[in-house]
Amino acid sequence: MTHTNQEVAKIIKDTLHLNRHVKEETRGPRYCPSIESKILKFNKDRHQIWLEPEGFDNHVVYPQGMSCTLPGDYQQKMFNKIEGLENAKLIQYGYGVEYDYIDPRELKPSLETKRIDNLFLAGQINGTTGYEEAASQGLIAGINSVRKIKKQEPFIVSRTEAYIGVLIDDLTTQGTSEPYRMFTGRAEYRLSLRSDNADIRLTEKGHQAGVVTDYRYEKFKNFKSVYDDAMNYLGSITHSVAVWKSKIPSLPCEADNPYNTNILDLLRITGVNLKMFDSFLSPKYNFLTDDEKLAERIKIHCVYLAGEKKQNEEMDDIRKNESIQLPIDFDYGKINISFEAREKLFAHKPSSLGAASRIPGITPSAIFQILKYVKKNQSLRMK
Repeated sequence: MTHTNQEVAKIIKDTLHLNRHVKEETRGPRYCPSIESKILKFNKDRHQIWLEPEGFDNHVVYPQGMSCTLPGDYQQKMFNKIEGLENAKLIQYGYGVEYDYIDPRELKPSLETKRIDNLFLAGQINGTTGYEEAASQGLIAGINSVRKIKKQEPFIVSRTEAYIGVLIDDLTTQGTSEPYRMFTGRAEYRLSLRSDNADIRLTEKGHQAGVVTDYRYEKFKNFKSVYDDAMNYLGSITHSVAVWKSKIPSLPCEADNPYNTNILDLLRITGVNLKMFDSFLSPKYNFLTDDEKLAERIKIHCVYLAGEKKQNEEMDDIRKNESIQLPIDFDYGKINISFEAREKLFAHKPSSLGAASRIPGITPSAIFQILKYVKKNQSLRMK
């Protein structure tokens, strides 16, 4: 790793007239800013540069953190002012791609345009940035274009089912004023949208849409049957914590806990695994301690269960309190939320919690933080 310095900053500041994108004539991505944007936006000249080898058998290095759109000769001068890169030679100059996009609110959830039948759009044209964002839209638009030809109902993924659903719902209902990126924080039920349970969430839906083969679907059904049966069985083995502790002295839980608890409850505890309950399992279920993948999935489910319950309660709390009024001079700087959320809330000055939740880019977690703050400070609530 190396860093930019005052000399690099001077070259950038001296060539601003040659640099269109930093003059706000176009709006670049918030989370992948160019080095020019960083020098101007953050009041410092020293920024990290990660030198990433392109491969084992060549000498090409990618300087992560130095994307820029300066003219090529100035880019070369700038790099040679950086410690460790004094003799480096650029083999590919940095560049910017400017593109137009439609208002994504002109799209249906299927990604078909509202104004023109049979036209489906995906990727940057819908206001997004990023490879995964484009790929996910391409998948949905492709599926739905084929279903439209076959006169079938559109394939719609909801916010509760997948991040693809969150992204499309955000775009088609709220639009976007800057290149959109998908973050886990944008999803209300992010603790449920995990890679380990993607098959449970989406395989059935994918098979119904014709994009999951019968062979794969049969394998999934067999797994799901075993998984559900195992979960029901483990949940049925119940003892008081004192009994569990007497049978398994190494169990990391309090022996004086008066409540009965089952194996699934105990699996939520760090350091507890299925092998510890081997002697409690009937011969039919002995395979559970040998099937490491299945045991891991059960463990992950148990670990997240309490968090999911709390998350659902938070979302219910937000829905119940959408009508809470927010003062026009609300100081969002006092709340622990992201810079992006704070910036947008100050700009929009929402009149209620519900209005705040409908501002593009405001995450559910930010809304919950506002709700908590308002509840603690009753004097803020407008009557």
